[in-house]
Parts: sequence; C-alpha cells; structure tokens
Amino acid sequence: MEQSKAIRMKILSCRYDVEEAFFSSFSDTDEEIEGEQSFDEEDNIELYTEGTMTVSDGCVTLSYEETELTGMEGSETVVSFSVSDPGLVSMYRSGSVSTTLVFERGKRHHCIYQTPIMPFEIGVRTYAVDNRILTEGTLFLDYVVEIRGAKAERTHFTLRIL
Repeated sequence: MEQSKAIRMKILSCRYDVEEAFFSSFSDTDEEIEGEQSFDEEDNIELYTEGTMTVSDGCVTLSYEETELTGMEGSETVVSFSVSDPGLVSMYRSGSVSTTLVFERGKRHHCIYQTPIMPFEIGVRTYAVDNRILTEGTLFLDYVVEIRGAKAERTHFTLRIL
C-alpha cells in the first residue's frame, strides 16, 4: 500500500575542497581522513523547502525541487532507500542537471553527472550514512565527490523533516 504525504524539510549542505594529494592515496578501505578539516561559511547552504515523502513496497522516497540557492534551479531531487537497508541511500537528480549518486558507508561508487554542456564521470566515496528518516526524521551523509582529474569536494549533508 502506498502512503504519500506533503512534508517540509530543512536541508543543510556544508562543503569544502579536498586537496588533490588526498586522492593519490585514496582507497576503498574504511580508513578515515586525518587532519584538520575546515568548512568555509560561503560553502554552506541552508534551505527550507516543501516536498513529498512516499512509502511504497518497502521503499521510502523524499522528493523536492532544487532552487537558485543550490545552483540547480529547475531540477528535482529524489532521495530513496529501502526500509530493509537504510544504510544504502540513492539520490537522483533530474532537470537542468541529472545524475544518480549512491551513498554506502565505506564504498566508492562511480556515477555520471549530466550537465547542459557535457556529461562527466564522478566518484562518490561515503564515510557515513546515518539514516533515521523513519524514526527521527533525519538523514546525515558524509561523502567526497571527485570529479575525475579536476577537483574533489567533501560534503556533510543533513536533511531534516520538520
């Protein structure tokens, strides 16, 4: 049975660049990043938005429209996971940009990021998935996105249902 309801969300995304040298020793083990990490307030995005939460056939989806604030205006984001495996989270974006990002602690997934100019490959390495959407209404992701040969960025992403 499908249950769908309108929700309000607070999304906080804190990003910072990771030095290129970091990837020369990057592996798919459970090792953590050592050393100081600082988040520049300019790279923090706090967004309040409305969306939809749907639970159907053991799958949970949260969807919302991106805004000018995120730089992806005209795109829809859908976050989904299986009730039986909440530690494996997918984020689908469609519209002005499109991609599917997969978050799974200790794993690295390769994805294609489609932009109006051209597609490019990215690597997503997840350090933490704390998914309490069904119990406390929160999802926290800690991950690094590497744009092949160009840039790497670490993100702390928190979605809270209000």
